[in-house]
Amino acid sequence: MATVPFVRMSQRRKAGIGNGPPQRSRSANKGSGRMRVIIADDHPLYLEAVKGQVVRSFTEAEVRTAMTVDGVITLLAGFAPDIVLLDYSMPGMCGSEGLRKVIAAAGTAPVMVMSGVARRKDVGDCIAAGAKGYVPKTLEGPMFSAAISLVAGGATYIPTEFVAVEASPPAANVFSEAFFSERELSMLRMLVSGASNKEIARRFGMQEVTVKYHFSRLYRRMGVSNRAQAVAMAVNAGIGSETEAAAPE
Repeated sequence: MATVPFVRMSQRRKAGIGNGPPQRSRSANKGSGRMRVIIADDHPLYLEAVKGQVVRSFTEAEVRTAMTVDGVITLLAGFAPDIVLLDYSMPGMCGSEGLRKVIAAAGTAPVMVMSGVARRKDVGDCIAAGAKGYVPKTLEGPMFSAAISLVAGGATYIPTEFVAVEASPPAANVFSEAFFSERELSMLRMLVSGASNKEIARRFGMQEVTVKYHFSRLYRRMGVSNRAQAVAMAVNAGIGSETEAAAPE
């Protein structure tokens, strides 16, 4: 299985991508405590469904919607989002051409692609063009919200079936709550909720470097190589449905 390519921010800048008009900084958005999101899809029913999921998952989320690539670019001229959710096949996309236009207009805001048909080539093309995430429209609500949190926080999200891992994961039935310690379960639940390492460290009274060490060991046990894959496996196993877990004594 081929590894899906990743594009670092420095590479995007060298390629001339992401040099959009001056915008309010994303750090200013975070300081307001409100997630700012642009959702673009040409199917009204799905557009409203995604908007509803975002509003339910992120308190006081400020959402703007569009149904074409031109509509997204118009919104970006006067609205600085924390993330842009972009339908892969809506009018104006033309493969990765429309995606590149949106990425250029979005500046530092990450763009995550949504698609009804998840094909390996499409995933690779989108990530190579500068997208920071790719989600199939069949993704369940909690996993979709976790992907938004990860990408808005600076990570890259790709479905596990499109990412090669060095170690073979354990059998699916191994991933039950019995597989993890009480502390590991609590940390995984916070991971799924989108908490940062710093927030998890504060919750458990640890140093941030200790949290990273615990997760590196946990990833090896799970047979995954990064946070996004661990979140996907946890959600698929029914772990992480709680919004917050109490830290063990």
